[in-house]
Amino acid sequence: MNNQHPSWNEIINIRETLRDTYWEYWINHDLFSFNWWVLLVLNILFIYVAYKVLDRTRLFELLTVGGLVIAFSTMLDVILIQYVLTAYPTSLTPLSPSFFTSSTYIILPVSYMLLYQFFSTWKSFIVAMVIAGIFLAFVTENVFRLLNIYQYIQWNSFLSLTIYMGIAIILKWIMNNLLKYQK
Repeated sequence: MNNQHPSWNEIINIRETLRDTYWEYWINHDLFSFNWWVLLVLNILFIYVAYKVLDRTRLFELLTVGGLVIAFSTMLDVILIQYVLTAYPTSLTPLSPSFFTSSTYIILPVSYMLLYQFFSTWKSFIVAMVIAGIFLAFVTENVFRLLNIYQYIQWNSFLSLTIYMGIAIILKWIMNNLLKYQK
């Protein structure tokens, strides 16, 4: 038998070491740091905006949009982190991928829900999403990088913009089809 490849038990041991190391890092570097507070305030702010601005008569539809964005962005975060393309040096929680991070679970879903709510046609939605995507990819992500909340390892803003647009197109297509079948 060839022992050049890791065994499953070795992989489990590495995961346990990562879990313990990440916990120590989070307790000693993240928890209650300035960046931690920035993330907490941003998440609370976006929850407040959602509460105040989202159309309650379309709540099921808008929450479906938000849930789809969470599903897409979680899947992408797992892939990007697993293959060491991006990272979240700061997180509100000691989980990896970092739940309630800079964007995945609150900021992005609320942003997409608001865009979806206010821009109902394909054309207006795509134009608004291009503007929002450029802002998210080239401004927000770079501010998060400067604050060491988000990190590009083998990634860049253009790739992020592509992802934001891809999510928007898939999301709009799914929602249009769901609403068509609902009627």
